[in-house]
Amino acid sequence: MDHGNALFRSIRKLPTKDAKEPKKEWDDLTFRFGPQSFVYADVRRIVGFATTSDEAERLVSEFSKKYQSPKSASGGIFYLIQFSEKSENSIRTKEVTLSLETILKPEAFSLHYGTGSGEWHQGYVKKLHGKTNGLTIFEGKPGTGKTFYLRHLMGELKESHRFYFIPTASMGILSKPDFIGFWADQRQQHSDKKFVVILEDSDAALMTRGTDNREQVSALLNLSDGMLADFLRLQIICTINCSAADIDPALLRPGRLLCHRIFGRLDYAQAACLAESLGRKLPQPRDYSLAEVFAGEDPYEIIRPRMGFFE
Repeated sequence: MDHGNALFRSIRKLPTKDAKEPKKEWDDLTFRFGPQSFVYADVRRIVGFATTSDEAERLVSEFSKKYQSPKSASGGIFYLIQFSEKSENSIRTKEVTLSLETILKPEAFSLHYGTGSGEWHQGYVKKLHGKTNGLTIFEGKPGTGKTFYLRHLMGELKESHRFYFIPTASMGILSKPDFIGFWADQRQQHSDKKFVVILEDSDAALMTRGTDNREQVSALLNLSDGMLADFLRLQIICTINCSAADIDPALLRPGRLLCHRIFGRLDYAQAACLAESLGRKLPQPRDYSLAEVFAGEDPYEIIRPRMGFFE
C-alpha cells in the first residue's frame, strides 16, 4: 500500500450478515504527511488540511493526480431502497447510475413530449427547487414516457436533488416505523440536497382508501403534507396508469398536490418528426406512444383462440 507509513486512520466496512458475496470495502482513509498536514480520502472526495491554504491545495492536487479516478460523463443517479426484515439495518440503498443519453437536449425534449412541453418542464423544475415537500402525480398509459421523463429529470437535477426509488413490491415500506428513522439519517448525511421519492406504478397506493391500501394512502398523506412532512421534507412523485378520478380525493387537495401531469400519445405529425430524428419511419398514419415510435413498428396483435359451442 502506498504511503503505508503515513496512514493515520482508516475505516473499513464489514460485510452484512445476509450478503451473498461477503467482501470488505474501505470507507475512508486519512494520511498524515507532517505535524499538521493531513489528507482525507473517500470514494467521492479528497480533502487536505494544513497550516496554510496553499499547502493544503498542494497536498490535494498531488494526491488527486496520482490516485483519483477520472470522472466519466454520466446521467442522473438514483438510490434503490431495499428492505429486509432479516437485516439489522432493515432499510438500505443501492446506487444506480444512468447513462448520459438519458438527459435530453431542449429540442429533443420537445420532440419527445410535444409542443409546450419544454415550458411545462421548466415550470415544474422551478417548483421542485422552491418547495420543500409535496406530491406529484404523472398519469398515462404504459409507454407514454413517464419513466423516460423521470430519467431526464434525475440527470438535470443531480447536483441539487437526491432521488430515491421504491419498487412496487416494496410499497408497504411507507408505513413501517423504521422508515421515519431512515429518512432522518439520510437528511443528516445529505443536508445540502433536496429529497425526491419515486413510486412507480403506484395505482394501488393512491386509490380511494380500502381495507387493502389504507395504511399506504395514510402514509402518503402524512409524508406529503402536515407536521411529518415539515420534518422529513420529501418531494414524492407517483406514476399511475389509472385515471386520476380513481385517486383518493385527500391526495388531490390543493397545497398537497404539487403537480398532476397527463402523459398522452403523440399525434401522427409529432410522432413522425420524432421518428425521423431517430432515423426511422412510422408504418401508418395514426397516433403513437413513445414506446411505439422507438420500436419503429406496430405492436404485434395477439390472436387468441376462440371457443364456441355448436348444436
